[in-house]
Amino acid sequence: MKRKNRILLFVGMFFVLSIGVSETLQAQKNPKDTFTYPPLNKIQIPKVQQVVLKNGMKLFLVEDPDYPTIDLRAMIRTGSIYEPEEKIGLASITGKVLRTGGSKNISGDDLDKLLETLGATVETGIDEGSGYIYFSLFKEDIDRGLEILADLLMNPAFPEEKIDLAKIEERSIISRRNDDIGQITFREFAKLIYGAESPYARHPEYATMDAITRGDIVAFHKQYFRPNNIIFSAWGDFNSKKLIKAIEKVFASWKPVQLERPPLPKVDYTYDFTIHYVEKPDVNQSNIMLGHIGGLKNNPDYPALLVMNQILSFDRMFKRIRTDEGLAYSVWGFYGAEYDHPGFFSSGCQTKSESTVKAIRIMREELRKICENEVTDEELTRAKDSYLNGFVFNFDSKSKTVNRLMTYEYYGYPKNSMDLEKDGVEKTTKADVLRVAKKYLHPDHVRILVVGKQEDFDEPLSSLGPVNTIDITIPSPKGTAIQEATPESLVKGKALLEKAITASGGLDAAKTIRNMKAAVQLSQVTPVGEMTFSGEILLVYPDKMKATLLTPAGNMEMVVKGEEGWMKSPQGSMPLPEAVKKSYKESLLRDPVLLFQNYENLKVQYLGKRKLEEKETEDLWIAFGEYSFHLLLDSEGYLPAGYIYMGLGEQGPVEKEDIVSEYKAIGGFRIPMKTVTNAAGEKDSEVVCTECQWNVEVDPNTFEKE
Repeated sequence: MKRKNRILLFVGMFFVLSIGVSETLQAQKNPKDTFTYPPLNKIQIPKVQQVVLKNGMKLFLVEDPDYPTIDLRAMIRTGSIYEPEEKIGLASITGKVLRTGGSKNISGDDLDKLLETLGATVETGIDEGSGYIYFSLFKEDIDRGLEILADLLMNPAFPEEKIDLAKIEERSIISRRNDDIGQITFREFAKLIYGAESPYARHPEYATMDAITRGDIVAFHKQYFRPNNIIFSAWGDFNSKKLIKAIEKVFASWKPVQLERPPLPKVDYTYDFTIHYVEKPDVNQSNIMLGHIGGLKNNPDYPALLVMNQILSFDRMFKRIRTDEGLAYSVWGFYGAEYDHPGFFSSGCQTKSESTVKAIRIMREELRKICENEVTDEELTRAKDSYLNGFVFNFDSKSKTVNRLMTYEYYGYPKNSMDLEKDGVEKTTKADVLRVAKKYLHPDHVRILVVGKQEDFDEPLSSLGPVNTIDITIPSPKGTAIQEATPESLVKGKALLEKAITASGGLDAAKTIRNMKAAVQLSQVTPVGEMTFSGEILLVYPDKMKATLLTPAGNMEMVVKGEEGWMKSPQGSMPLPEAVKKSYKESLLRDPVLLFQNYENLKVQYLGKRKLEEKETEDLWIAFGEYSFHLLLDSEGYLPAGYIYMGLGEQGPVEKEDIVSEYKAIGGFRIPMKTVTNAAGEKDSEVVCTECQWNVEVDPNTFEKE
């Protein structure tokens, strides 16, 4: 999850406890009583010069002659919160291609070469609430560097090929977003707090990425990238007066405009108690989060909330759940506060499936306790020391200071906000901790999310209350649009499918087949060339598959059994990624044996004639339950000639084309012995079947995990 500023950073505290065992040792003074700790020394903050240029651009400058480079960073008042809901991902794509696409004067590839020559770095991006550009270069190259920087900001090229590449990268991220249980947990919990459609919780889908055009990107840039909508910071070995003049010069032609930013998205929240569950059958542990809406960083009670959270999350919950009970691999918590909208409060842990509900009960108990009684003196001291001992690291570089001031300016916070926060922490009392806990925590009105395998839980989640199951299925990208079905197209489609069944050997022959075992040669196209492996495929209809590949590193097995999927290699066993498992399951649904066996349950629409390479084919649109694809029949003999479908490519889903040939009759049923697969028009793989058998004897343990 990219919401970096939500998670409070903390410095871990380690304590050594000694217990005396003799009267002599008991009589000795506690070392803590021997020492006193004076207040922290006043931190020397470097001088930061602030300037507003004629075009409205704001500058924050701090000279540092000992710093080896000159670094510049800009914040642009924009963000993904302003992109249209039907084009989610627009801000991210704009931020990426601003850099990779180069400008109208220098291409992105040529810019890469130039920067390498200069030993310089340029990074750009747009996240939820702001855009940024970062530039680092040597002092002697500052004039050339500022020209590049201004050119990128004012004259980006946004070439189509770089936009397409950025989209491919985003699609790859979408395809893998359900692989990691932690990512699922934070993403779905944010939706529970803000709402699935909120700009503070939503995320791109294939459809929203496909909807983004170059025109959208150009318009987004034009709306937000204006000099009076940008704050610059600079730190390093420079003379401020000279640098200001140089910046004024390169941006002289960039005129300010009247800005019309949309209002910030609203956050509507009602406190309630709800339980939510995400099924993750390929794990043996649960990720748990519970909490509710949080607040803003400018809340006067925020320092006390920091202290309260330290005690609750890292003194009490960590000690109780992990140390005392031994239930959790990790325990975390934070009282989330944002600059311009409420964050969210949450506590979480990662525990084995068999202790899921027990861990939830303990977390709720600790939430109630901190709202009922004052914390101890020792807890208060530890929490405040943890914050104060790490406070100095906010000032260990001049870049942190200048960038923090720029952030405060961006969000309209006082320049001394950090000092106010520290002073508030120092003044926090036990009474303050109890007061803010009672005011801001709602133990009986939390939203609970569990991601895991419910059949292994110690108790049903329903023992806590009604459970809402969240579907995290990734919506498939839209394939080629087809015309609306007519009675005539459905009748003709079914008739052509019947011809295909007859040409293959007949429905009776198909229905006698229980399984298939085949020896194959697989050729896979890779970035370093085509690689060939031998292997074996076992299909047990309707929903089991085992593929074994013989590789130089040893045998690799991939197994699908209903809704389960796993892979085994010499390095061990692991669950199949959801996207890979889905791909295998869909390949089973396209198998002609299973397809013909389910002839009566298929919806078949005739779309017309279609060229498959040089062959004339009849295009049928097949709906097999919720899955659909194109089946192309040879116009002469009506045997299947190919399939067109959305499949899994290296960078996510892509339109694939299977071309099948070299038919052979085995036991009265004809099957293709060769399949060539193209992805996005380019060869992806080739499978040649060297031997095939029907209805072989299958070991009952073949589809059991070891």
